[in-house]
Amino acid sequence: MLENIFLNPMLKRRQLLLGGLGLAGASIPATWSYSHKEADSLSLETLKVPIRGLERPLRLAQLSDIHWDDGPTVRWSLIEDAIEQIRLAKADLVVLTGDYVTFDPEPISALAPYLGQIPSRLGIYAVLGNHDNCTPTSNRTITTAFKKANIEVLENTWTDVGGIALAGTGDFWTGPYEPRQIFTELRNRKPTVLLAHNPDSFWQLAEQRVDLQLSGHTHGGQVRLPFLGPLLAWRSRLNHYLPELSRAIPRGEAITRTGSWEGEYRKGDNHLYVSRGLGRFRRLSIGCPPEVTIIDLIPKA
Repeated sequence: MLENIFLNPMLKRRQLLLGGLGLAGASIPATWSYSHKEADSLSLETLKVPIRGLERPLRLAQLSDIHWDDGPTVRWSLIEDAIEQIRLAKADLVVLTGDYVTFDPEPISALAPYLGQIPSRLGIYAVLGNHDNCTPTSNRTITTAFKKANIEVLENTWTDVGGIALAGTGDFWTGPYEPRQIFTELRNRKPTVLLAHNPDSFWQLAEQRVDLQLSGHTHGGQVRLPFLGPLLAWRSRLNHYLPELSRAIPRGEAITRTGSWEGEYRKGDNHLYVSRGLGRFRRLSIGCPPEVTIIDLIPKA
């Protein structure tokens, strides 16, 4: 048999191909199992950001992209773990950066009261994401639930919190996205932390003072494979693998046009941090574990 393989290159290639397909088939269940395990494993990320003009240190906790839909996208136990990490960190301020539900806004009725109980000396503030605007009633339903839970939604406005201007925009895709309303009033005079769901908006604000923008939206790419890049990079991949997510993306749009998938980015004196968030569609996660983020703002010397 071995002799026949070496004597017949066509037979050799065919058998190698069949063998490779057999190995790939055997690895699919293991990969599926691993991806679910990673989707349920919380990572605690920490960073320090020096802020010009900040008078005293300030600790923020960020949660993003929870996508609570009673199980398929995120387990309740993972949300509990994230909130426990924030409690242990003793954050001064909690910020939520969008996509609290997936499509149906009704699950917010269970999630909002729970988020509202997160301990935070200076309160809890939120912006909405593209999935929070999927139906005509989503924005109103979520905003109302947050208000009842004492979570303040910032939509193209800002407020003074702990010596910083804490600002928030409407979603970059679904709107209303009107950052001019914020920056015309601030005129670069105060240390500014901007909450904006989609990180692409950061690169359009280079002329404004954005000491730190906190975003989510990307899930870190959700699945990141060598040589292939993030699964969520292009709509064509979504149509094939995650058609339910593709419906929420404007025609022809990538999840991010700027390549701002996760972690820290900088443009001049402006900083961006992109959280991988908690939820994962179909609970698939490879190379992008869900995260809760603790950010220490420190006075810049």
